Amino acid sequence: MANEDGPAAGRRNSFDALRIAAALCVFFGHQCELAGRPELTLGPLGITLSNIGLFVFFAVSGYLVAQSLAREPRPANFLAARVLRIYPGAAANALFCVALGGAVTTLPPGAYWFDGRTWAYLIHGAAILLPPTRLELPGVFADARWASVDTPIWTLKYELLCYLGLLALGTFSSLLGIRPKRPLIAGAVILLLGYLWRISAGPAPDAEVFYADVNGFNLLRFGMIFCAGALYAAVEDDLSRLRLALVTAALVALAPTPEATRAGLLLLAVPLSIEIGRSPLLFSRRYRAFGDLSYGLYLYSYPMQVLAVTRLPRGFGFWAETFAALSAAGVLAALSWTFVERPALRLKFRALAHDSPGLEAESSA
Repeated sequence: MANEDGPAAGRRNSFDALRIAAALCVFFGHQCELAGRPELTLGPLGITLSNIGLFVFFAVSGYLVAQSLAREPRPANFLAARVLRIYPGAAANALFCVALGGAVTTLPPGAYWFDGRTWAYLIHGAAILLPPTRLELPGVFADARWASVDTPIWTLKYELLCYLGLLALGTFSSLLGIRPKRPLIAGAVILLLGYLWRISAGPAPDAEVFYADVNGFNLLRFGMIFCAGALYAAVEDDLSRLRLALVTAALVALAPTPEATRAGLLLLAVPLSIEIGRSPLLFSRRYRAFGDLSYGLYLYSYPMQVLAVTRLPRGFGFWAETFAALSAAGVLAALSWTFVERPALRLKFRALAHDSPGLEAESSA
């Protein structure tokens, strides 16, 4: 998913590399599934590799977006920045997928381009929040294990809803004249309790609704992690951050039920991810010269994976298909960064600088 700017952007930190690692977790998890292999899981609780990547994305996003909101609290500027970061890349990806579908569909060209599902995919993919999320195109990848063209885009709506929730909490704090830390604590606790109830007593989400529509299960788990990341940004010192980390670790160690242990592990991803991101552990000037490819890699990996699995000769094997898909996705991610995402980021920073002359705009590149 998309990177976000924050006060740490441009410094010697590891957030860019961490997001790439998260995107690769999602990539390899999906690659195993598409090839009919069991996906790697974390311990007996069954947290999959692809889900670990998603949780890292939401944790880091909550942290950096909260910093961005603290630096530029005006709602119009905050929303403009988020729109310019998420929507251009998503719209370009939706257009690419529709064009790819036209090249590989089993339908006659006229039937594909005049099919309402083709244009619904484009409209819903570009709009993101317009339900339901469309994952299939007519006659495209029907021979794959799943006929989805680009499964990961289903999470983007939750990312945007988290932005809106954070803005609402920030506006509420400003109106009451209080620091955002208290509303964030309350929000994180409410979401945690809701998630615990949902996985303990709530019915399992319907498979179709799980991806297509907004449902409580995903909203609670992603919102909980995002809110915890935002809270991590709101605390003032390292001692407070250490306390938050210890609380989550205690939830894992002392949890009375497997559900509570699972929730604790999800929350533990927040301090672990953010502290790695804040450190120079994975920093590389050579890597940073390429720009941030994580969003593009997240968006373009899946269609390249399905294409490799279904169109390459069967004798290629798992690792050859994996290399081919990752190479193609990397090229598309670089093109997305160069021609779509970076120009949108420049427009974002230019707009913010015009509105706030004293604002120091930091590039994520």
